[in-house]
Amino acid sequence: MATAAASSRARCLLGFRRRAPLPPLPFPSPVTRAATRRRGVRMASSASAPPSTTIEVPGAAGPVVVVGAPGLPEADFRNAVDSALFKQWLSNLQSEKGVLTYGRLNLTRILIQGVDMFGKRVGFLKFKADIIDEETKTKVPGIVFARGPAVAVLILLESNGQTYAVLTEQVRVPVGKFLLELPAGMLDDEKGDFVGTAVREVEEETGIKLNLEDMVDLTALLDPATGGRMIPSPISVHMRSIEISLTDKTL
Repeated sequence: MATAAASSRARCLLGFRRRAPLPPLPFPSPVTRAATRRRGVRMASSASAPPSTTIEVPGAAGPVVVVGAPGLPEADFRNAVDSALFKQWLSNLQSEKGVLTYGRLNLTRILIQGVDMFGKRVGFLKFKADIIDEETKTKVPGIVFARGPAVAVLILLESNGQTYAVLTEQVRVPVGKFLLELPAGMLDDEKGDFVGTAVREVEEETGIKLNLEDMVDLTALLDPATGGRMIPSPISVHMRSIEISLTDKTL
């Protein structure tokens, strides 16, 4: 009996040794998880830092740090800092009525968030300026959307004693609608030809051909303190408006 029992135990042990290995667990082992964490740390530490530079701005308490948002390409950052839009904004800070003129506000940091190129020039520039009110130690709203100079045209038509304005229908994706608006367009640069641009935009958008002598520049009627510019939106750099009167013209 003892021999039979021992033989039975031996067969059981032998059978246990021959069993197929258990399938792998559906979750990683502690060693695998630790290795994954270590790999994640190495990847994070090897990521390149956002582009940055330091500039001197008259009126600021010290050097101003300009940094690109995470993911902003180095080329876009350089285009933004070197653009006429950005330089014009810095110049405005130091103008007669500039933000930094009276010493109460201080610029400490600028975050370049986005750049849209129109060919080889910067068309739209989005950035955020950290400006501190030194008296209250609070931040002043500093989100900037710089779009450069533009021209809008008001065309008035007289017919049978009635006055009509010419509008164009444009696709405006930001609001998700088609909108009726005045013919308008952006200039190629700060020193662009406003009147010439107005004539071209009207012909492109309405098919109406105008002469330069038909133009009446409404900005000439503004107070000289405005610099001959109208700013319809405080988040854009500047925009000028020109009126065209066609009351004595036949189309």
